[in-house]
Amino acid sequence: MQSRYDLVVVGAGPAGSTAARYAVAEGLSVLLLDKKKTIGVPVCCGEFLPAPSVAARAFPNAPGTDELFPVDPAAIRRKIRRLVVVSPKGREYPIPLPGCTIDRDTLDQSLAAAAVREGATLATETKFLALDGHTVTTSRGSVRAGVVIAADGPLSRVCRFAGLSRSTVLAPAVTCRVEADLGDDLRIFFGKRHAPGGYAWIFPKDGSANVGLGLQKSGVPVKRLLESFLESHGLDPADPIRGCYVPVAGPLPATVRGPVLAAGDAAGHVVASNGGGIGPAMICGRLAGLAAAAHLLRGEPLEAYEQAWRQAIGNELQAALRTKRMADAAFRSDFLMEQVMRALGEWGIERVLVYNGTGLFR
Repeated sequence: MQSRYDLVVVGAGPAGSTAARYAVAEGLSVLLLDKKKTIGVPVCCGEFLPAPSVAARAFPNAPGTDELFPVDPAAIRRKIRRLVVVSPKGREYPIPLPGCTIDRDTLDQSLAAAAVREGATLATETKFLALDGHTVTTSRGSVRAGVVIAADGPLSRVCRFAGLSRSTVLAPAVTCRVEADLGDDLRIFFGKRHAPGGYAWIFPKDGSANVGLGLQKSGVPVKRLLESFLESHGLDPADPIRGCYVPVAGPLPATVRGPVLAAGDAAGHVVASNGGGIGPAMICGRLAGLAAAAHLLRGEPLEAYEQAWRQAIGNELQAALRTKRMADAAFRSDFLMEQVMRALGEWGIERVLVYNGTGLFR
C-alpha cells in the first residue's frame, strides 16, 4: 500500500467498486479498502437485479445504465420474468419484472475485480479508523488522499468523521438461503403475520431460494418473524440467518463535505418504497468516481457530484420516499392494506414497487 493515492474509496460494495473502476479509468491512482476478508461475505441481500431495461425505465435520467447493469454471468442464478405480490388475505397480483436472481457475493467480487483490472489497488481486511483532513488512517497504516469516497454503508464511519449526516431511519432486514426449487417467480408477501410494516419475500435461485423479510421500524423481533414465515411455508434455513439495516429515510441532505463524497447506502441512495439499493449505488458510484477525477484532473468542484446524482436519480428517490410515506399509513392494518392493493391493481402495484411510485397519480 502506497503512502498517497489520488482517491481512497472505503467500502468495496457496488457503490465503492464502481467508483473505483471509473476513477482509475480516468487516470487516477485509486485505493479501494474493505474491512472484510472476502468481498461480499456474509451476504444480507434479497439478491435480485432487474433487467437493464427496467433500470433504464426506473431511472430515465441516469447516464451510463447500459454500461453498468449487464451482470457478470457467473453471478446469475435464475432468470426471472415476473413478480407475484401476495396481499394479507392471499390475493395474488402478478406483474412483469424481468431480471435475474444472483449470488450477491459473486456480484460484489466481480465489481471489485473490474476495478482492479482497470488498475485500482484493493486492500481487504483493512478497517477504516479515522479521517483527518486528507489523511486516512486504517488498520494497516495511514495514507494521504486527494479525495475520499464514503461507500461504507448506512452506519458510515467516514461520513461521521467528515461531518456528514447519516441516515435517520434504518429498516431491519433478515435473510437466509433455503434448499428448494420454488419456481421462476419472485414472490413477496404483505400482512402483519408475515412482516408488520414491511414485506417478506421468496426469491428463487438455482435449486435454492433467498428467503427474507424487511420491516420499516426497529425493535421488532425480525429473526423470529422470519423463522415463523419459513415454518409456514415448510422451509428450513440451509445457512445462518443474516441481518442488516437498510436506510429508508431518503438521500442525505448533503453528500459532499471537504474532500469527501458519499455514495450508495452511506448516502441514503436507496429506493425507499422497495428497499432496493444496488442500482442506485452503482449509478451514484460511477458519478462519484467521475467527479473525483474531474476535480483532481481538471479542477472542477467536488460539489458538482451533488448536482450530478440529484439530476440522475434524485427525483425518483424523492418520489419513492413520498410513496413510502403514503404506504406507511396502509401498513397500519391488514384490512386497509387489502383495500389499497385492490384499488391500485396490478398497474398501480407495479408503479409502487418497481418504478418508485412515479406516474402513480396522473
